[in-house]
Amino acid sequence: MKPHLDFERFDPPPIHENMLRAALQKRQERRQTVLLAIAGILCQFVLLFCGFLAAEAFPMAALLCICSVIISTAGSGVIAIVFTQNRRSML
Repeated sequence: MKPHLDFERFDPPPIHENMLRAALQKRQERRQTVLLAIAGILCQFVLLFCGFLAAEAFPMAALLCICSVIISTAGSGVIAIVFTQNRRSML
């Protein structure tokens, strides 16, 4: 059986401490971004829930809460699309 990987032909890329630190920093930034996104979604759910609870007593406040959730969700979607696009195609 012939092995399909030949480790003697190519040298593996060197791994430096700076590369490992950069990877760790990127992982921490991703984790913080996910936590921030989850916190934003939870805040929107709370605002929507408050709007539904206040619908009978304060209809204008309920309308304001629900409209702000809709506008915030639309804005978040636009921001997500902009940041996931390739920056070169946007210029």
